[in-house]
Amino acid sequence: MRHLLIEISTALTAIFSFSLGMFSLARKYRSKVIILWFLTTMAVTTWSVGYLLTLNSSNDAIASLCIKIVYLGAVLIPILFFHFITTFLFIDRKYKPVIVIGYILSIIFLLLIGFTNFIISGVVYMQNFGRYEEVEPFGFKVFLVYFLFFTFFGFYFLLRSYKLNGGVRRRQIFYVILASIFGFVGGISNFVTDLTGVYPYGQMIVWLYPVFITYGIFMDEIQIKIKF
Repeated sequence: MRHLLIEISTALTAIFSFSLGMFSLARKYRSKVIILWFLTTMAVTTWSVGYLLTLNSSNDAIASLCIKIVYLGAVLIPILFFHFITTFLFIDRKYKPVIVIGYILSIIFLLLIGFTNFIISGVVYMQNFGRYEEVEPFGFKVFLVYFLFFTFFGFYFLLRSYKLNGGVRRRQIFYVILASIFGFVGGISNFVTDLTGVYPYGQMIVWLYPVFITYGIFMDEIQIKIKF
């Protein structure tokens, strides 16, 4: 039953991320904020699809390829999220050096995952769950530092901006904060699974992430339509 719930919730994450990302881009395709949000949703979609394929792989060789898809998304999510948040809060120019470093690190991690065993050493089969990545502890912790740094740094900026703003803008930031909690608490639970083998229950709430951020971005437009 737990395995089925993980699959359903991950499929919902993929569906909502892709569809809401496309919806956002169609609404405001010239907006830098929307373009970055779209790219973030595509990274989440990639991660989700790869996750489903890995769990349901028929053998270790196929699972190893699917894990590459998972980490293509996982590597890009934190820096795209950070870039999106700093742009959403109008502070991206101030933190441009940090953003550039983040993209350089993401390329390095993609190369390490694609061509070495520094982070992912193989595939392990988990009873009543499916195939999952087997990680190299040191390399994986290095990757985890990168992931958590950009995630929590972006989250810090959201909290700070929430305190400084009011009205509609404050409510927008609130929904982005709420979405970030759902998304990253859920996503990080998978890292706990990698290190300890504990079941990733948080995975079941990740699908709320694209829903709440998209609502936050377009909240003012949605409320106007409801009034009329």
